[in-house]
Amino acid sequence: MEERNILEILGKNMHDIRFEKNMSLQELAEKLSIDIETLRKFEASEYSGISIHYYIKIANALNVSYECFTKGIEFVED
Repeated sequence: MEERNILEILGKNMHDIRFEKNMSLQELAEKLSIDIETLRKFEASEYSGISIHYYIKIANALNVSYECFTKGIEFVED
């Protein structure tokens, strides 16, 4: 699976979870103490520099496991 596809899945899952939690981008950005535009870029797969640390931080702010973001990603061993 290509990196772009993975980023798209991560961003979509993040958006869907935030939407299910009825939380705006602004509310989540404030909880995370990050710029709303940066968060928007995470969700839109326009920012590839996000680390697992941030996914965990976002998951905690949404009160879900970070594994929820990886739903739909196929992990294959070499």
